[in-house]
Formats: sequence, structure tokens, C-alpha cells
Amino acid sequence: MVKERVLAVPDTSIFIAELPEATRNIIRKDLEEHAREHHYRLEWDLENKDYMAMGQRFYDIEGIYMGTYLHFCKEGEDVEAYERSLKRNISIKLYQDEVEKLCMKSGVVGLSISELFENFVADLICGTHTNGSDERMYIEQWFERCYFSIMPEKTFLSYLLEMQEVDSVLECWKILQELKGLDEPDSYDKEELEIQQNTLEEYFQEYRTYTREPAEDQLEAAMEKVLEWNKEREHLLEGTVPEKSLGR
Repeated sequence: MVKERVLAVPDTSIFIAELPEATRNIIRKDLEEHAREHHYRLEWDLENKDYMAMGQRFYDIEGIYMGTYLHFCKEGEDVEAYERSLKRNISIKLYQDEVEKLCMKSGVVGLSISELFENFVADLICGTHTNGSDERMYIEQWFERCYFSIMPEKTFLSYLLEMQEVDSVLECWKILQELKGLDEPDSYDKEELEIQQNTLEEYFQEYRTYTREPAEDQLEAAMEKVLEWNKEREHLLEGTVPEKSLGR
């Protein structure tokens, strides 16, 4: 979740359904993000065609904002703040002549450089503002033909991403480190530590078994890459750009 959220909520005892539509949309997105981060499924209200939580009072769901500074404002003032919270700045390195050519390329079609990149990325990841199926097809062909996609290393990270298990492994690793850091673990802690360690090793063994020519044979070294990747992801999702930049 974001560190700060501005919402047009006049009173926490108000029913969410009574809030402005724009505010309800923000809360709905926050509910979805909280569910993803904490690995649970939101209950659906068939009658109202919305999440059950959206039919409650605001203070009933206020727990999702634990760790988030809440600022209440007037109706409409939260929209701009929400849009601003979605923006992420990613830096890249280009030579001066490349920047000039990029300015010319974007200027020909009346776009800013950032708008040009936004269109490119939207097609690459099939984002909300994609230009169409043909654009997505051609950009995927570009992606597959680039050097980084031709015979890439089969790392533990790439395996976890393909299997959509990276968050499960990261959660397992987090619990494991917390248990290892206990000064006086009891019998339950020791048992749980063994379970988490075995689970992590099973993930790694599956990677080694089902990946043709796996690039890694040591779990600890493989996890370093997973943690480094996740560190950059968390920085970007939080809107705090790390020192690392994309470049040559």
C-alpha cells in the first residue's frame, strides 16, 4: 500500500456507498491491492455487483490503511492526489545524440518523450492504454528477437516468474529470516523454521528438476538475485526510485 492516501471521507462512520464515485473507485483499488499484498480473496456481493467490503462503513475497512497516513479532504480533491500516487519515474541512460533523435521521433507524431515511452510500455505489457492487438504482436516479436531473449539464462528467478510463484517464495524467505533471527525460539518456532526451510528447498529442487540446463545450483546465491529483483520492484511500486538505472 502507499505511504499516504488522500480521501474525500467526511466521517469514518459513513457508508462507503454514500461516498463520491471517484472516492469509491480509489477505495476499491486499495482493497484489491491490499488483498494482493496479503494473499487473500475479496468476497463478492452478487446483489450489488461489488465487493462485500464496499457495502460497509469506512471504519470497517480502515484496517487496510494500517501503515498509511490518511488525510481527509473535500469531494473531488482526492482524485488528483490519487492520480499522482500512481505515477512512477524510471530513469534511463542515453547518449546526447540519441536524446536528440528521440526528441525528433516523438515530435513528428506530436508526443512528448514520456508519452512515447508510455505507449511503448503499454503495448509491451498489454497495459490499460495499449494501442491494439497488432501493436502488441509486433512489440512482442521485437522483445523475443532482442539479444536478452535469445537463449537467456534459466535462473531461479526466471523460473519463479514463469510459474507465478515468486511471491510465495519471497513470503517463505521472509518468514524463514524472521524465525532465524529469534533469540530464544520455542519448539513451535523450530518446527516452523524447518517447514519453511524444506518448502524453500523444494521450490529450488523443482527448479533444478524441471528446468533444462538450470543456471544455478546454490539456493542462497539464487535467492540473492530474487531479492535484488524484488528490491527494485518494491522501490518502483512505492514510488521511490532506487539508485540503479536502466542503461548500458
